[in-house]
Amino acid sequence: MLGIVGWIALCSVTNREVDVVKPLSRRVFLAGGAGLVAAACGSSSNDGAPDPGSAVETTTSSPSPATSEAAAAPAITAEPVSTTTTAAIDLGGEPFTLGVASGDPLTDRVILWTRLAPDPTVADGAMPSDDIAVAWELAADDSFSEIVASGEAIAIARDAHTVHVDALGLAAGTAYAYRFRVGDYVSDVGQTRTVPASGTDDFSFVVATCQDHQFGEYAAWRDVAQRGDVDAVLFTGDYIYELAPIDFSPAGEGKRKWLNPSPADLDGFRLRYAQVKSDPSLQAAHRATPWMLMWDDHEITDNYWSGGPGGFDSAGGDFAPRRAAAYQAWWEHQPVRLDPPSDGVLAIHRSLRVGDLIELFMIDTRQFADEPPCRDSSRLDLGIDCGERDDPERSLLGAEQEQWLLDGLGASSAKWNALVSPVMFAGLDARSEGDDEPSYYLESWDGYTAERDRVADALAAVSNPVVLSGDYHASFALDVGPAIGRDVFAPEFLATGISSAPFAAEVRPANPHVHHFAGDNGYLFCSASSAALTVEFRTVTDVWDPASPVELSAKFIVDDGNPVMREA
Repeated sequence: MLGIVGWIALCSVTNREVDVVKPLSRRVFLAGGAGLVAAACGSSSNDGAPDPGSAVETTTSSPSPATSEAAAAPAITAEPVSTTTTAAIDLGGEPFTLGVASGDPLTDRVILWTRLAPDPTVADGAMPSDDIAVAWELAADDSFSEIVASGEAIAIARDAHTVHVDALGLAAGTAYAYRFRVGDYVSDVGQTRTVPASGTDDFSFVVATCQDHQFGEYAAWRDVAQRGDVDAVLFTGDYIYELAPIDFSPAGEGKRKWLNPSPADLDGFRLRYAQVKSDPSLQAAHRATPWMLMWDDHEITDNYWSGGPGGFDSAGGDFAPRRAAAYQAWWEHQPVRLDPPSDGVLAIHRSLRVGDLIELFMIDTRQFADEPPCRDSSRLDLGIDCGERDDPERSLLGAEQEQWLLDGLGASSAKWNALVSPVMFAGLDARSEGDDEPSYYLESWDGYTAERDRVADALAAVSNPVVLSGDYHASFALDVGPAIGRDVFAPEFLATGISSAPFAAEVRPANPHVHHFAGDNGYLFCSASSAALTVEFRTVTDVWDPASPVELSAKFIVDDGNPVMREA
């Protein structure tokens, strides 16, 4: 939603004049207007997009049928799988430049991902037009002396030579190593794990969002990769940004500048993902643990909704084929257990149940959303209440996704139940100092109050509800309830951006339900146990230093049975 704010505010400043990217307020951007941005930064459009509807074919082999039991999976003895079908193909160089990743873990399976791209600076990765066989192995140890599962996947040229392997028949709650092979080339080794089938053993996870490549290094991801205690990463969106290339680096050396104009077709989006995934710290975080990924708006364009873009649209042009291309590129580049998009639609909402301890409900607040309200009286979706936002027919989730969420919450028996929302749920009065009336970010839950009330009813009825969110480019700890006319029934912890420009304008005077606020960069580290949920705010000291220290800046504990957080 708001990664564009800092970008636009600085857009008219020449590269060498940008010595430090300072925290900004969201209000500063809104006063600037989109016309200034278009004049200062330009835009790019490209009509049409390649057909997004192609499937990745994978084959898997496992030593036993899929199981949700926690017993160890029997190992098989096997030599590394050969790929003689590719021996005659000259790839022209190392194909695993974008690393490896795993994701969407279940009790008995996990997705393994890679993309073949000898040269990630060109849209096709400098790959031949052939489909390529890729061998994969999953083992009980880093030396691969105990191969647990192996097989061969087909990296289809039409899907940018990506593979999504669903490695089956694994033991619950178990760590594994994996790797890929093409001819003589062998990928780095990744670490992954399945989730437990039962029990309430501790589970630790990261919540992260908003990694604008142009606004800093990924020291936060380096810190995540080095921890060694992260069971999963939950990424709530803005993996790439669609904005035009601008050099914001302090020394003006351009090392984080986008390599291509604002993407308007599949080639353009593929280049953006390849540039982001070339970052060594991000690759390390993907290698270290499985991820669950959602999207927000900048994977396509700022503040978009089901029928079109928001108030600022960097690329312009025909929205529907651009969105279809963006969804295809997102699917290609993420370790997700999802079929590829069909007719420009990709339903990505899903949940992760971790034994009897916690269930995480991950939602999409863009693809099926009705147009934000009050457009005639708001500026780029910030505005005062016009009454339209309380319309009971207005939906942020769409009818099918809302029903899925309500049904899932109603059926959950987990001790902790987390709504993982790309945008803030608790509500925020965003008025500036001196304003008489409240202002709201109308493309967030504040623009869809009736649907929020229905979801709030469902959350209030489950055991230990909590909201985990992102998007704002600041750290928040909030009570859920007071801003929407209820008693406190859940806490909300909002992760700031990994690298995107922070918004530091103070909001607490008008929002007494906010316990912690900071315009910073970093991530959330969460640890769930049967007794409590502990949330640490981890803050990057210098976002332009890839080796920057990442420090604990705040810590909150939510005790079992009590929705009111306490600061530790």
